[in-house]
Amino acid sequence: MESHGAGLRRVLLLSVCVAGIWSAYIYQGVLQETVSTKRFGADKKRFEHLAFLNLAQNVFCLIWSFIMIKIWTNGGNGAPWWSYWSAGITNTIGPAMGIEALKYISYPAQVLAKSSKMIPVMLMGTLVYGIRYTFPEYLCTLLVAGGVSMFALSKTSSKTISKLAHPNAPLGYGLCFLNLAFDGFTNATQDSITAR
Repeated sequence: MESHGAGLRRVLLLSVCVAGIWSAYIYQGVLQETVSTKRFGADKKRFEHLAFLNLAQNVFCLIWSFIMIKIWTNGGNGAPWWSYWSAGITNTIGPAMGIEALKYISYPAQVLAKSSKMIPVMLMGTLVYGIRYTFPEYLCTLLVAGGVSMFALSKTSSKTISKLAHPNAPLGYGLCFLNLAFDGFTNATQDSITAR
């Protein structure tokens, strides 16, 4: 009977944690959407510094995570700092680059580029950590990226395609590529830490 109660408590704790994470992400999305679309002040201007806001938020989260790890691991019984600092840095910088890229490329173009996110994750896992993926994993990655790309291109209007030729599009795609590379490194590092 006692093990049943402990299992029930664990399920309840997991449910509270999942609900908390979902609520936080949804609330953050609502706040970010409000800040990015609402006009402020007497001259009704939009807030134009979302990339910096995101970067500042991620730096704060990185510092907060470091403090919590030091408190909860009793002075260092957890994973050593050197094993996860790089993922924290790339996870801090990457999203800001993605937001900044939207100044130079359209949102559908960025979604199309990000549909291949699994490719840099697998590439970084192979190059940095020597992870070997199976043929079905490679095939699944190519099918997902190709399918999303075909769907996005088939649903894209000529107006959106004309936006792909924005004068600063190379800068936007460069930022998007760096964002994907940083995401790939972050995810590969997280997988490596989890495996260890």
